[in-house]
Amino acid sequence: MSKKVEIEGLTKDEQRMLERNKYVELLSTRPSYGASNHGKGAKPLVHAFLIDKDGGTVVDFGCGDNSFIKSISNSNISGVGVDFVNPKADLIEPMHKVSLPDGYADVVTSFDALEHLLPEEVDEVLKEMFRISKPCGIFIYSISHRPSSITSLGKNLHPTVEPMEWWMDKLKQYCVNLKFNGKYLTGEWI
Repeated sequence: MSKKVEIEGLTKDEQRMLERNKYVELLSTRPSYGASNHGKGAKPLVHAFLIDKDGGTVVDFGCGDNSFIKSISNSNISGVGVDFVNPKADLIEPMHKVSLPDGYADVVTSFDALEHLLPEEVDEVLKEMFRISKPCGIFIYSISHRPSSITSLGKNLHPTVEPMEWWMDKLKQYCVNLKFNGKYLTGEWI
Protein backbone atom coordinates (compact mmCIF):
# COMPACT_ATOMS: atom_id res chain seq x y z
CA MET A 1 0.00 0.00 0.00
CA SER A 2 1.30 3.43 -0.82
CA LYS A 3 1.47 5.95 1.94
CA LYS A 4 0.10 9.42 1.46
CA VAL A 5 3.23 11.42 0.83
CA GLU A 6 3.02 14.70 2.68
CA ILE A 7 5.94 16.70 3.81
CA GLU A 8 4.78 18.94 6.61
CA GLY A 9 4.58 22.57 5.66
CA LEU A 10 5.05 22.04 1.90
CA THR A 11 2.40 22.85 -0.65
CA LYS A 12 1.46 20.33 -3.33
CA ASP A 13 3.51 22.33 -5.85
CA GLU A 14 6.55 22.26 -3.55
CA GLN A 15 6.17 18.50 -3.13
CA ARG A 16 5.96 18.15 -6.92
CA MET A 17 9.15 20.19 -7.27
CA LEU A 18 10.94 17.84 -4.87
CA GLU A 19 9.77 14.88 -6.99
CA ARG A 20 10.93 16.64 -10.16
CA ASN A 21 14.34 17.27 -8.59
CA LYS A 22 14.82 13.50 -8.14
CA TYR A 23 14.63 13.05 -11.92
CA VAL A 24 16.72 16.10 -12.74
CA GLU A 25 19.44 14.65 -10.49
CA LEU A 26 18.99 11.15 -11.91
CA LEU A 27 19.29 12.35 -15.52
CA SER A 28 22.42 14.32 -14.65
CA THR A 29 24.12 11.16 -13.36
CA ARG A 30 22.40 8.59 -15.63
CA PRO A 31 21.53 10.31 -18.92
CA SER A 32 20.23 7.01 -20.30
CA TYR A 33 17.45 6.88 -17.68
CA GLY A 34 14.12 6.81 -19.51
CA ALA A 35 15.58 5.21 -22.65
CA SER A 36 13.81 1.87 -22.19
CA ASN A 37 10.85 1.36 -24.50
CA HIS A 38 8.48 -0.29 -21.99
CA GLY A 39 5.65 0.04 -24.51
CA LYS A 40 7.21 -1.87 -27.40
CA GLY A 41 4.88 -4.83 -26.77
CA ALA A 42 1.86 -2.51 -27.00
CA LYS A 43 2.57 -1.41 -30.58
CA PRO A 44 0.21 -4.06 -32.05
CA LEU A 45 -2.58 -2.87 -29.73
CA VAL A 46 -2.17 0.72 -30.90
CA HIS A 47 -2.00 -0.24 -34.56
CA ALA A 48 -5.02 -2.57 -34.30
CA PHE A 49 -7.14 0.21 -32.78
CA LEU A 50 -6.06 2.85 -35.30
CA ILE A 51 -6.17 0.72 -38.45
CA ASP A 52 -9.94 1.16 -38.85
CA LYS A 53 -9.57 4.89 -38.36
CA ASP A 54 -6.86 5.25 -41.02
CA GLY A 55 -4.52 6.50 -38.35
CA GLY A 56 -4.77 8.89 -35.43
CA THR A 57 -2.95 10.51 -32.57
CA VAL A 58 -1.22 8.86 -29.61
CA VAL A 59 -0.17 10.74 -26.47
CA ASP A 60 2.37 8.96 -24.25
CA PHE A 61 2.44 10.21 -20.65
CA GLY A 62 5.78 9.81 -18.87
CA CYS A 63 7.49 9.16 -22.20
CA GLY A 64 11.11 9.38 -21.02
CA ASP A 65 13.26 9.81 -24.12
CA ASN A 66 10.20 9.36 -26.38
CA SER A 67 11.20 5.92 -27.68
CA PHE A 68 7.62 4.63 -27.90
CA ILE A 69 6.28 7.58 -29.92
CA LYS A 70 9.25 7.38 -32.28
CA SER A 71 8.63 3.65 -32.76
CA ILE A 72 4.95 4.00 -33.74
CA SER A 73 4.89 7.25 -35.70
CA ASN A 74 4.34 6.94 -39.43
CA SER A 75 2.38 8.72 -42.14
CA ASN A 76 -0.95 7.74 -40.52
CA ILE A 77 -0.04 7.87 -36.83
CA SER A 78 1.22 10.97 -35.09
CA GLY A 79 2.32 11.09 -31.52
CA VAL A 80 3.19 13.39 -28.67
CA GLY A 81 5.43 12.37 -25.79
CA VAL A 82 4.88 14.11 -22.45
CA ASP A 83 7.48 14.04 -19.70
CA PHE A 84 8.10 16.53 -16.91
CA VAL A 85 11.90 16.37 -17.10
CA ASN A 86 13.32 14.51 -20.07
CA PRO A 87 14.56 16.95 -22.75
CA LYS A 88 13.72 14.45 -25.52
CA ALA A 89 9.98 14.67 -24.81
CA ASP A 90 7.79 16.64 -27.20
CA LEU A 91 6.17 18.42 -24.25
CA ILE A 92 8.14 18.96 -21.06
CA GLU A 93 5.18 19.33 -18.75
CA PRO A 94 3.73 17.66 -15.67
CA MET A 95 1.21 14.92 -16.38
CA HIS A 96 -1.50 16.64 -14.35
CA LYS A 97 -1.47 19.76 -16.53
CA VAL A 98 -0.82 19.15 -20.22
CA SER A 99 -1.14 21.90 -22.83
CA LEU A 100 -3.09 19.76 -25.30
CA PRO A 101 -6.72 20.56 -26.17
CA ASP A 102 -9.73 18.56 -25.04
CA GLY A 103 -10.40 15.48 -27.17
CA TYR A 104 -6.98 15.51 -28.83
CA ALA A 105 -5.87 11.86 -28.53
CA ASP A 106 -7.25 8.67 -30.04
CA VAL A 107 -4.94 6.63 -27.80
CA VAL A 108 -3.36 7.53 -24.46
CA THR A 109 -0.43 5.45 -23.29
CA SER A 110 1.71 5.39 -20.19
CA PHE A 111 4.34 2.73 -19.69
CA ASP A 112 5.87 2.31 -16.26
CA ALA A 113 5.19 5.94 -15.39
CA LEU A 114 2.00 6.15 -13.29
CA GLU A 115 3.65 4.61 -10.24
CA HIS A 116 6.05 7.57 -10.28
CA LEU A 117 3.20 9.88 -9.29
CA LEU A 118 2.56 10.91 -5.72
CA PRO A 119 -0.56 9.05 -4.53
CA GLU A 120 -2.53 12.29 -4.25
CA GLU A 121 -1.74 13.10 -7.91
CA VAL A 122 -3.18 9.92 -9.42
CA ASP A 123 -6.80 11.09 -9.74
CA GLU A 124 -5.70 14.47 -11.10
CA VAL A 125 -3.58 12.81 -13.81
CA LEU A 126 -6.30 10.34 -14.78
CA LYS A 127 -8.72 13.27 -15.18
CA GLU A 128 -6.19 15.01 -17.41
CA MET A 129 -5.74 11.89 -19.55
CA PHE A 130 -9.53 11.60 -19.82
CA ARG A 131 -9.79 15.30 -20.78
CA ILE A 132 -7.36 15.11 -23.69
CA SER A 133 -8.85 11.85 -24.99
CA LYS A 134 -11.49 11.51 -27.66
CA PRO A 135 -14.70 9.81 -26.53
CA CYS A 136 -14.39 6.08 -27.26
CA GLY A 137 -10.63 6.42 -27.60
CA ILE A 138 -8.51 3.93 -25.71
CA PHE A 139 -5.71 3.82 -23.17
CA ILE A 140 -2.91 1.31 -22.74
CA TYR A 141 -0.85 1.32 -19.54
CA SER A 142 1.81 -0.77 -17.89
CA ILE A 143 2.20 -0.09 -14.19
CA SER A 144 4.84 -1.41 -11.82
CA HIS A 145 3.57 -2.84 -8.54
CA ARG A 146 6.82 -2.84 -6.63
CA PRO A 147 9.32 -0.27 -5.37
CA SER A 148 11.90 0.91 -7.87
CA SER A 149 15.34 -0.66 -7.79
CA ILE A 150 16.69 2.82 -8.58
CA THR A 151 16.76 5.69 -6.11
CA SER A 152 17.59 9.36 -6.46
CA LEU A 153 18.38 11.85 -3.73
CA GLY A 154 17.91 8.95 -1.32
CA LYS A 155 14.28 8.40 -2.36
CA ASN A 156 12.53 5.58 -4.17
CA LEU A 157 11.21 6.50 -7.61
CA HIS A 158 7.84 4.72 -7.11
CA PRO A 159 5.84 6.55 -4.45
CA THR A 160 2.60 4.85 -5.54
CA VAL A 161 3.00 1.09 -5.25
CA GLU A 162 -0.45 -0.49 -5.47
CA PRO A 163 -1.96 -3.72 -6.82
CA MET A 164 -3.62 -3.74 -10.25
CA GLU A 165 -7.07 -3.89 -8.63
CA TRP A 166 -6.41 -0.49 -7.01
CA TRP A 167 -5.56 1.06 -10.38
CA MET A 168 -8.56 -0.57 -12.04
CA ASP A 169 -10.85 0.82 -9.34
CA LYS A 170 -9.45 4.31 -9.99
CA LEU A 171 -10.11 3.99 -13.74
CA LYS A 172 -13.67 2.61 -13.58
CA GLN A 173 -15.23 6.08 -13.46
CA TYR A 174 -13.61 7.04 -16.78
CA CYS A 175 -13.85 3.94 -18.92
CA VAL A 176 -15.57 0.78 -20.08
CA ASN A 177 -14.12 -2.55 -21.24
CA LEU A 178 -11.37 -2.38 -18.63
CA LYS A 179 -9.00 -5.35 -19.01
CA PHE A 180 -5.67 -6.50 -17.70
CA ASN A 181 -3.82 -9.11 -19.74
CA GLY A 182 -0.92 -9.61 -17.34
CA LYS A 183 1.23 -6.90 -18.94
CA TYR A 184 -1.05 -4.09 -20.13
CA LEU A 185 -4.09 -2.49 -18.62
CA THR A 186 -6.46 -1.34 -21.38
CA GLY A 187 -9.82 0.33 -21.59
CA GLU A 188 -12.07 2.56 -23.65
CA TRP A 189 -12.77 6.10 -22.48
CA ILE A 190 -16.45 6.94 -22.00
